[in-house]
Amino acid sequence: MNLHPAVESYVALKRSLGAVFAAETRILRSFAREAGDIPVETISAEACHTFCRGTGPPTRWWERKHYTLHNFFSFLVSRGHLATSPVFPARPKRLRCFQPYIYSREEVQRLLNATAILEDPRSPLQDRTFRTLLLSLYAAGLRPSEGLRLRCCDVDLSEGVLAIWDTKFFKSRFVPIGADLVNTLKTYCTEREQLPMPAGPQSAFFASRTGHAIPLSRLERVFGRLRTHAGIQRPPDARWQPRLHDLRHTFATHRLVSWYRDGQELSVYLPLLATYLGHVNLSGTQTYLSMTPELLAEASKRFERYATPRKEKTDHAH
Repeated sequence: MNLHPAVESYVALKRSLGAVFAAETRILRSFAREAGDIPVETISAEACHTFCRGTGPPTRWWERKHYTLHNFFSFLVSRGHLATSPVFPARPKRLRCFQPYIYSREEVQRLLNATAILEDPRSPLQDRTFRTLLLSLYAAGLRPSEGLRLRCCDVDLSEGVLAIWDTKFFKSRFVPIGADLVNTLKTYCTEREQLPMPAGPQSAFFASRTGHAIPLSRLERVFGRLRTHAGIQRPPDARWQPRLHDLRHTFATHRLVSWYRDGQELSVYLPLLATYLGHVNLSGTQTYLSMTPELLAEASKRFERYATPRKEKTDHAH
């Protein structure tokens, strides 16, 4: 079997099983263009390594390419088209130095206040739409794409629940929200009625002036403006500046701090947080729990509360 039909057959199979498979399709077709339409058994380990590795230090995208090729060739082996896979099992090692930016509550407020610069008579609801959207991402821990895909029928303000459908990992979930966010969304919902509803109740909740969903690329650009206006940044020589997605990290970290302060048992509450965030397992949630000074301070207080009674009991026994 040649490489090009093998790739297209594999892509068709994955999509027939319900996988989005967009990034993987781009990777496999790029590899096929680079290698040519050659018999799959002639593809060398060196060719796979060169395609995955590129130049410079390993990146997450190169890991993704390696993972995709590994699965593709394993599929060909399982179907009898190859005796062995040319892709080495070990992935390229990447230095993992990225740290999400955890916004302070004061910085979150500055971001929300900055939406005033978006006021535009040609789009009267624009500033309130982005303010309410950003507040929802932070207060409900939503992924940016989840907030943008919310439809009017997904927002149940009488029950205080947001319905999130077919998101990452093909999972759906219901997200309960607090009274303050419910009231904010009720106000926005009333204003949203001024905009068109091109799909009826299934129209985008956070909509542009045409009533259609806001593209993620536009939200990213607007967020960059707001962050700059609010003066929120890492040092100029930092590799990464605060991101839109970091609002989700911030939600998780602030929630953990609140549980520490309330004396809650984290072993009980962390699985609930994982479910709330829509993670497949607890390890996915742990990546959001960055150690901030505020979190470390609360952890120290918790340790002191546990350690001090034991010391007093020991002293009393003597």
